[in-house]
Amino acid sequence: MRLILAASGFFLSLLVTGCTASVDGGVMDPEAAEQAVAELFADNGERVLMQGSAADILDQEALDSAASPDERKFVIQTDQGIFSMTQAQLNQYLAIRRAEEAEKAQLAASQTGLISPYGRVVSRTVVAGSTSSTATPQPAARAKAPPIDPTTIKSTKSVPGAFDQYVGPSLAFTKGPSDLKNADGSHACVLTFDDGPHHGRDAQIYDILDAKGVKAVFFFLGEKVQANPNTAKEAKARGHEVGYHSWDHKNLRAESMATVQADFTKGLAAFNAVGLRPKVFRPPFGNYNSGIIATAKKHGMSVVNWTNDSLDWKIKSAAGITSRVLEQSAPGDIVLLHSIHERSVEALPGIIDGLKAQGCRFISMQSWITRATS
Repeated sequence: MRLILAASGFFLSLLVTGCTASVDGGVMDPEAAEQAVAELFADNGERVLMQGSAADILDQEALDSAASPDERKFVIQTDQGIFSMTQAQLNQYLAIRRAEEAEKAQLAASQTGLISPYGRVVSRTVVAGSTSSTATPQPAARAKAPPIDPTTIKSTKSVPGAFDQYVGPSLAFTKGPSDLKNADGSHACVLTFDDGPHHGRDAQIYDILDAKGVKAVFFFLGEKVQANPNTAKEAKARGHEVGYHSWDHKNLRAESMATVQADFTKGLAAFNAVGLRPKVFRPPFGNYNSGIIATAKKHGMSVVNWTNDSLDWKIKSAAGITSRVLEQSAPGDIVLLHSIHERSVEALPGIIDGLKAQGCRFISMQSWITRATS
């Protein structure tokens, strides 16, 4: 894929795979767009570029007018469509790339595995019953692999000494994940779902959670609450917590404070209209700044992201999502899933069973915050 970024005479070319760029097509389906540009972003960073009509995006002079330097947008042309990116987003992309290179260097030096969301080095997952450590030749044709047993997947993560600021930037932690262990050896964790309410899939999730005896947190979008009010109200009726996730999933960190404040006003009005008054806010893409935190606090909400990203936006199979979550699990985890993907719904029973087998005891977000800050 050839990506061409241009703004006010500034040109930057990134050769990623070598495909020919095209300006035809305009706005893409969100999932196709996400797939097209996913390699530009870190797993827990921004993953979808701002989209608009082809005419608007290609009018660079209009994009630059009345915009601060950080808010000016670059044109991005790919063989998948046309997108735009602000200077702030481009700066973040470059920062993420530098961080990834540093992470790779640390990984190569430690030879112990992945960097966790807490910033510590952890070792890769060991699956119970697996004894072979060397690769074996694969036959030309293989029988279909049996379904995984999630209760056999073990996490070898160590417990970090304290929470990373990213997880709860508006909270003052007095305890770390080790303090979320229970007397019986189990530990507290929270299950969360973003981007709903989806008129069908959220209802499926409610039924699965009921069957498993688990309560979760649903971070809804204002525009979807307005479109699916009964599904939104059902979350509360079933005993789940509802959090705010913006009106329409803009990257609020790339917007003006006036836009941020207008987003909260519009989105929370949709929530309040159906009797929902959220106490927690999760910023789209996990991106925040001091203004966003202050606005959330003004509306009585704590800002809470996650510690265990399922990558269900990227992993295309339920089994892969299940394995990812269980391999990355650690005491005190806040697990991130998205209710808009059918594969995430399919993965949910195995995720719950596997986490319980690892000692997870699901609690509410408010209980999690109380234990971590008191």
